[in-house]
Amino acid sequence: MSARPLVTVYDDSNAATSKQIKLPNVFLTPIRTDLVQFIHDQVRKNRRQAHAVSTKAGHQTSAESWGTGH
Repeated sequence: MSARPLVTVYDDSNAATSKQIKLPNVFLTPIRTDLVQFIHDQVRKNRRQAHAVSTKAGHQTSAESWGTGH
């Protein structure tokens, strides 16, 4: 197993401090391309335009209007 690289710690004013810590192991794991592809497909589906299966969709309802209320 190789040694984990050290990373610099920054303070809240975005200035580098003298402290360095070991990079967590989670950042060294390989990226699963199947998960990246799945997530990309799911996020891309959020941008699709909704469409109906029929030209009468939304107009076929059993509800009746009560009028404008005069």
